Amino acid sequence: MAVANWFLTKSWSDGSKPPCDQMKLYKLVYYAHGWYLGNCHQELFPEDVEAWPHGPVVRDLYVEFKDAGRNPITHLGKRLEIVDDSVKRIEPKHDGSLDGFFDSIWNVYGGYTGIQLSNMTHDPGEPWTVVAEQYGYNLASKPTITSEIIEAAFQRKVRDAS
Repeated sequence: MAVANWFLTKSWSDGSKPPCDQMKLYKLVYYAHGWYLGNCHQELFPEDVEAWPHGPVVRDLYVEFKDAGRNPITHLGKRLEIVDDSVKRIEPKHDGSLDGFFDSIWNVYGGYTGIQLSNMTHDPGEPWTVVAEQYGYNLASKPTITSEIIEAAFQRKVRDAS
């Protein structure tokens, strides 16, 4: 959620790029996770990435932002956490140490719409496509795209960019 909130805040301050609707936000978070795995060999966040019909989605993000429909998202996401023996919705924050990394993701992918980013995740050899092919493109169960599949694909991208 902290990664999603970073991209939302960035999109609100950068009026030169299309705003973040659900699809765009989910794909930006996915690309950040993928490039982090490919470069650092560790997960950016622990939540599963699932193969949904329109590309990779982190379910917690969908639950938080689904009410936006196809419109731009206008609020930051919150998480349920236990604080002082009660459950509260809090806004997760990050420490700023990855701002440069997130900026690089935004600079590459922020100019695309959600549909364009979704289409990119469907290219041959992309992690979503690998999993979709394994399931005969029947993604009703929303199978997990494992970190191993994502990391292998993005390590190839890192090597190809070198």
